[in-house]
Amino acid sequence: MENRFEVIVIGAGVMGSAAAYHLAKARQRVLLLERFEIGHSQGSSHGESRIFRFAYNNPQYARLAMQCLPLWRALEAESGQRLLEVIGGLDLASEPAHHPAVDAVAEALAQVGARFEVLDAPALAARYPQWRLGDAARAVFSPDSGFVRATRSVQVMVAQAAKHGAAVREREPVTEIIPGRPVEVVTETGRYQADKLIITGGAWANALLAFVGLRLPLKVTQEQVTYFRPLADPAQFHPERFPIFIHWRSPAPAYGFPIIDRPGVKVGFHHEGYLVEDLDAPRRPREQTAQAVRAYLQAHLPGAAGEPFEPTACLYTTTPDEDFVIDFAPGMDNVVICSACSGHGFKFGIGIGRALADLVLEGATEMNIAHVRLRASLGA
Repeated sequence: MENRFEVIVIGAGVMGSAAAYHLAKARQRVLLLERFEIGHSQGSSHGESRIFRFAYNNPQYARLAMQCLPLWRALEAESGQRLLEVIGGLDLASEPAHHPAVDAVAEALAQVGARFEVLDAPALAARYPQWRLGDAARAVFSPDSGFVRATRSVQVMVAQAAKHGAAVREREPVTEIIPGRPVEVVTETGRYQADKLIITGGAWANALLAFVGLRLPLKVTQEQVTYFRPLADPAQFHPERFPIFIHWRSPAPAYGFPIIDRPGVKVGFHHEGYLVEDLDAPRRPREQTAQAVRAYLQAHLPGAAGEPFEPTACLYTTTPDEDFVIDFAPGMDNVVICSACSGHGFKFGIGIGRALADLVLEGATEMNIAHVRLRASLGA
């Protein structure tokens, strides 16, 4: 039957694409539905790069990231595409008020048995002279950090899912979900049935979850990264000499990448938070944000504070505690939901996709997601 499937996946961002990939590899008849085009820039899964790291202040996320690394490598081996580069990463604090955030990262890494090194201000200045953080600086270096190529990863997972037999429908927004056995999914151009359903709707999650009787306390914000041309000696910001970083500071942490495929470093503020009321409105980068990031660079990475270019907007869909939500829809054993990755989910995409596939096929998973199940994360 052309419109009958074993599993339908709604949303072809990183989580949905990964779920479709794992399900197709498991020889399931899968339909992947995407409201835009594959690899689009309207949501949260696009761009040159996303941070990969074990370095979390929560050991549960560190364990999940450790499970994801071999899955990324397996996808690379299967596809012949290089997606994850491990170059090391820094968690930084320039003020004593933020030392506890850095210390918590070290404690979590120690708890899970990951490698790390604590750097005081002199050691940090000697190894990474690009930084200007002052005498109170403290850092944790994690050699297992790096970056994932974002848009390329989504495209590769969708291509591999299709290679294994998945049907992929682009530009086909879902207009209705009718729970049951089978579950029915109605789009602007078709009607489909499946034994099981996975909803990975991102910023559009609540509109889809309403059909299964659920509404999550989600906040959607527009965030932004901007590239900056180094003022001199770009080699000092190449991956061999400049790892990815997270700078714990107020009012919002800063994060960034070395020069990868563009002729500049990429830097942004995490959870800067401009509330999005209209998801259909164009994503227009904010000049004031680019200039605020440049001022940050002038203070802390002066050699990188050159001309800004290619500002890029994306969406964060965030829960109050900034945890994910992955579970069965309440009262349903054939509908699995995955949403609200709160601005730090991409690195886990390949593993969360595996967990989603496991849940719909087996009812349980070995992936470390107990802390983000619906009841754990929201007290439901």
